[in-house]
Amino acid sequence: MITVIIPTKNRHEDLLVAVNSIITQSLHPTQLIIVDQSETPVSKSVIEDLVKKTRINLTYIYDKSITGLVHAKKVGVSFSTGEIVCFLEDDIELDKSYLQEMKAAFELNPTLLGCCGVVTNLGSMPNHYTYLFHLFHRGIFHDQRVGMHGFTEQLSTKLIPSRYLSGGTSAYRRKVFENISYDLKNDFFMLEDIDFSTRAADYFGDAHFCINPNAKLAHYMSPINRAVFEQKYVRKLREFLVFYKKHKNKPKSTFNLLLLLTGLLLEAISMSLKVRGFSPLIGYMKGFLAGVRWDISKGKQCK
Repeated sequence: MITVIIPTKNRHEDLLVAVNSIITQSLHPTQLIIVDQSETPVSKSVIEDLVKKTRINLTYIYDKSITGLVHAKKVGVSFSTGEIVCFLEDDIELDKSYLQEMKAAFELNPTLLGCCGVVTNLGSMPNHYTYLFHLFHRGIFHDQRVGMHGFTEQLSTKLIPSRYLSGGTSAYRRKVFENISYDLKNDFFMLEDIDFSTRAADYFGDAHFCINPNAKLAHYMSPINRAVFEQKYVRKLREFLVFYKKHKNKPKSTFNLLLLLTGLLLEAISMSLKVRGFSPLIGYMKGFLAGVRWDISKGKQCK
């Protein structure tokens, strides 16, 4: 049994595309859970009409009091019944065989506890970007996914070990949620997926988590709810520092943090030059200070 969970907020048109791509899958999920935090429940009746023509069991949760993506995922999991729980963004479109490929990965690999798919339509990046990214993201910040999304035709069909799983294209066995809980306290958003998958890998072992290059989807990156430059860098810096504080006892973590901060600073400077404004650099400094002051035991900044 497969449960699909989609957290959503104010993206009605995008959500319809995502749900339609689930309905047209070669393998239907047993259960579809929509966790809707929108201003109005405009999507609810439309989605209900779409899904009632199928054998998919729909659970539509409309609740404006749900506080963000991590909370929405936790609520979704609490209503889930499937042995495999898949998370999707609300602005994606699945390849026809996405869920079939996810199911196959778990069936053919009984020890697999979590995996994520790959994005086919990632925008073009400078040729040196992947090299520079991996130069500055090391140790606890090493991200195997970068260089794969958008280059799916170059990948083999074998599962690729990875501690980092992309939240909006991830799937886990129910066993994971019985042992690993979502961190609602530390206000993760950009890094919520790697925070969760890293803690799962620490608990169960790295060998149980992979990237599944056969499960493909397009991510259209809706501009709704997306942060502007300054807000983006504030959140990115703060969350990376909070992530470090949760894992600072691992080997070379402080050195790897300094390397990461250097790389992010160079990125913020480069972006400031590109947009001809200081907002990325200002966001970097604000996020750095917020992260330094963050108390992970209290889930807030301290003076």
